[in-house]
Amino acid sequence: MSMSRKFSLAMVLVSTFIAVEVYAQTQPVQQVVAKEKVKESAWLSDPELTRFVQKMVESRYMPYKVLGQKNSKDMLTYKAYFRPFPADMERFYSYWGMTAAWYNARKTSMAQEGYEEIWHQSYRDAGNTELHQAVWQKTSTENPEMPKLGSNYADEEHEQNILVAMLWRGEFKKLDVALESGFAQNHAGRLKSNTLHTRFATLSRLDKDFKKQFDSWVKSSQLGYAHLARGMFLQEQAWEARGGKLAAETNKAQFAEFHKLSAQARVDLNKANEKIRACAMCAGELIGNNKALSIRGDDVSLLKTALRLDPSLYTPAYAYLSKLLPQWGGSFADMESFIENMNKVTGDQVLVEQLKSRLCYYRGSAIFKEDPEGARVWFEKGLNSQPYQLLVNELALMYAKKNSHKQAIALLEKSMANGNEWNLYTLEALAQSYFALGMQAKGDKLIAKRDEAVRRFKNGE
Repeated sequence: MSMSRKFSLAMVLVSTFIAVEVYAQTQPVQQVVAKEKVKESAWLSDPELTRFVQKMVESRYMPYKVLGQKNSKDMLTYKAYFRPFPADMERFYSYWGMTAAWYNARKTSMAQEGYEEIWHQSYRDAGNTELHQAVWQKTSTENPEMPKLGSNYADEEHEQNILVAMLWRGEFKKLDVALESGFAQNHAGRLKSNTLHTRFATLSRLDKDFKKQFDSWVKSSQLGYAHLARGMFLQEQAWEARGGKLAAETNKAQFAEFHKLSAQARVDLNKANEKIRACAMCAGELIGNNKALSIRGDDVSLLKTALRLDPSLYTPAYAYLSKLLPQWGGSFADMESFIENMNKVTGDQVLVEQLKSRLCYYRGSAIFKEDPEGARVWFEKGLNSQPYQLLVNELALMYAKKNSHKQAIALLEKSMANGNEWNLYTLEALAQSYFALGMQAKGDKLIAKRDEAVRRFKNGE
């Protein structure tokens, strides 16, 4: 399975996966070539073809035919032919380098899911292993009950789901290629730094059952992305082990597990910082790790490094702000001073507004148990032009509990319009407020959307 690669596209979305191998076709290529603009690659290695296919899919060309061969040096190479996305296509899968067993299993599952095999070819490698290439396609009329992937499903949500699927399926080589491509796009100015960080953050928030997958990825990769992802994952697991209560309410076993996982995370984060060139993200994650391990000496240096390397990445500033919380030895006055300083240093009003909203969330949360109304005031004060999502969620819940559903709806609808269209909490909470006001149709629509988001996450779509 390590040699396979797969590319999956759902209409209007770029989707990538991995597989390999070839044999017979169900649709004559000659007819396709005559009717459509066809492009082709040179004979490429597996990683080279992976990158080339990604580029072509971004240009809305699908690899409808993939050839594999063993060249004169016994190296495996591949050649792909591309055509524009068919108008009636719902999604496709293109695999190369599959073993016979994998191909037969994939062929059966694809048929069960309503896909048509439009290409298949096979050849033998230097060890006489039969390898298969195949392409499957589903048209929109074959499964009318499945929601179409269109502009209503966020491309970035899709990209994050793909990474999770790659990790779970053990497609580590392709995972490295995808993340390397993300960093390259970021350096070229085509992918925002905060968006790239979100992709890693999505991996970091996965269930503890993914631990073995992270370990296998680290063992198989020479790049730093696996270390960065596992370090972030371990740090998230550490915080979960500790729990969110105050130190006096946290037992020794929780602290022990917290410190153990945080120490393990530090090893990975440092390795990532060594392997990934000019890694502002690594510096930001180390600030958070310092907080967990009560290491304070180099936070200022790390923040300066992060801002120098990439001032458009906000997470280092977020991490530094949270280390100034009173329960971690700081104060709200320290946090206000930090925000003022960030305004002077960066001049980035979007970042400053987000930091201010986070401060309001922290201040409201600090008094929530004793003074819910006072907390509400702080939360509402944080509803600036860049509100912190946790603040929005908390305030919407407070409105709903007071039966102020119109206020909750106004708040959550605005949140969706500001880029949280597929946030599961937002979808669920907004649907419940719709139901409370008798707006059944609107609520049902959001529940269906929530279910779609969950399904796509599970399926890596």
